[in-house]
Amino acid sequence: MNSLLQNDRSKRPDLFHFLGPIPSAQLDTWLSERQLTVPNDLRQFWCEAGGGDLFESETILSPIGRSNLGDEVETVNQFHSEKGMPADWLIFYTGIGGLSVVQIPSGIYASVREGSYEVQQTFASFSNWYANLIRWEYASRYNLQDG
Repeated sequence: MNSLLQNDRSKRPDLFHFLGPIPSAQLDTWLSERQLTVPNDLRQFWCEAGGGDLFESETILSPIGRSNLGDEVETVNQFHSEKGMPADWLIFYTGIGGLSVVQIPSGIYASVREGSYEVQQTFASFSNWYANLIRWEYASRYNLQDG
């Protein structure tokens, strides 16, 4: 997990409700069965935290999430694929700000509008995405400014 996210979670554990680690072999099997390759930093996050909720209404989707709660990667992606999302995108986040995807195979992270799938911002890494999209919105509200 990236250090900024770890630091924020240490300071305010009440704001981070993750599902728990996914064993590497289990995640590798899940990815292989779906013929998916994700960036190493997203894979590492899933192995260490599993996905889940953070701050007020933000969700990092999980391969082992609960489809009935809308926090599971496969169900969310299937829904949006049927609505016209590009086939080489993988949604990993939903929240007030819309959706965030990994563009496969480039590994570029992007914030996109729900419905139109118009790219709003791109990020080079999971850490950059967290710092400049999610944390940017909530840091001052929760006194996390000093990193």
